[in-house]
Amino acid sequence: NTIDNITTTTKEDKKSDTNDNDNSTNNPSSEEMPNTTTCCNNVEEESSSSLLSSSPLWLRMEPFILHVACCSLSAANTLMSTARPAFKNVGITSLSSKKIVVAIWGDEGLELPLTAPSSTEMIYKGQEVWLQQLVNERLERNWTKIVRFVNALRDLPPYEEEEEEVNAATTTKIPKSYDVIGDIAILHGLPDNDDNETEEDYETRLQKLGEAVLESNGAIKLCAARVAPLTGPERSESTMRRLASRHTNRLHPSTPLVTTHVEYGVPCVINVEKCFFSPRMGQERLRLANSVARGEHVLVLFAGVGMEALQFAARTEASRVVAMEQNPVAVDCARKSLRMLRKRKKNNPIPEDRILEFLEGDVLQLLPQQPPFFDRIVAPRPKEIMDKREGDLGDGTAGIEFLRALLPVLKPDGGECHWYDFVADHEFPDCVRTRTLIERTCRELNLSNPQFIHTAKVGSVAKRQYRVCVDFRLCG
Repeated sequence: NTIDNITTTTKEDKKSDTNDNDNSTNNPSSEEMPNTTTCCNNVEEESSSSLLSSSPLWLRMEPFILHVACCSLSAANTLMSTARPAFKNVGITSLSSKKIVVAIWGDEGLELPLTAPSSTEMIYKGQEVWLQQLVNERLERNWTKIVRFVNALRDLPPYEEEEEEVNAATTTKIPKSYDVIGDIAILHGLPDNDDNETEEDYETRLQKLGEAVLESNGAIKLCAARVAPLTGPERSESTMRRLASRHTNRLHPSTPLVTTHVEYGVPCVINVEKCFFSPRMGQERLRLANSVARGEHVLVLFAGVGMEALQFAARTEASRVVAMEQNPVAVDCARKSLRMLRKRKKNNPIPEDRILEFLEGDVLQLLPQQPPFFDRIVAPRPKEIMDKREGDLGDGTAGIEFLRALLPVLKPDGGECHWYDFVADHEFPDCVRTRTLIERTCRELNLSNPQFIHTAKVGSVAKRQYRVCVDFRLCG
């Protein structure tokens, strides 16, 4: 779709004129792209609009995003190699024995405000032609890349599924789901030991399980199982069992399980044994990155290895990103990732003038040292254990100390917070307990009532218990 015309009028001098949608000279020919219709003829400023009087009007154009479920790893590799000449951000977002999902994400997006907060005056009044040309150029480049990608797909030879050889060495059952972080596969526990099975037979079965996982995916270099969860306030103590590796030196317990995980073109160094990281949160990190506007100051709490902060710095136009983490191993990994990104000459390098800081320490001690100027705060607080029950469902006050510490550094007029909490299935989607906690804390700090924007599940933490994200905004 292309924009034919952008005009600004007021209620007093608004005229009843129309624009001919067929006179646009910016539409590509029908041979280059699908037929399009006008998606926007006029962007009008209404002085009586209650919506514009309370919040700014934004112009947003989403980039091309495509997710494809592939039948095999070879098919996924073929699709990715076909897409990369047109789109720079291509990768596998979900990998299991049953499903392989490839994500293709364009970079021809656009997001900019048309009015200032609490104002009906158009920022670009008198520059409508320039704004029209800017949007249409992005649309045309987007379609050109799509057409190039489609033509490359049509030129591919017919796909023939490879026949799998089944023998005694490959009949080991692979778990239905496991995480792949970089070149390491992480199983969620070990199979039970049969009563009639000797210790030696059990060890042999574990080794065959690891080898089967390696054989299922050539990109995996090591298979390990997490036999104890991450514990402690820093989430830095866990027990991993190495099952199989393509390099025998990585099987030694003294060898750190360190890998580089790439998510939407952004690499991140991760010590999977000492740091918490979930590749299943990739879609949520993408959503957060798409929410960041140009020039914003962003604060990431409980940053872990820093994937959210790295995504904001590399993929958005935020002017400053600050990340806080208590685990020293995770902070070291994040700083190594930052040095890696600084050295890249293409594919999302971080500009030298963009500030990205990783602060090590307890957020409750670091937050009072920050000025109240952050436009956006991401707070994926870790799950706690209360009365030996998972999920933080206690009396509804879990995390209140973090809210009391972070709200004073959030801009009181328009600052947004992505607050993560844990709820039972019957609480979703209203999440009354979480919303009440946020409202009560705002009143306690003499802040305005928060405006709730978005609530969504972002993961499961236990049976019928979920991690949710509640986005809210302070309205002055």
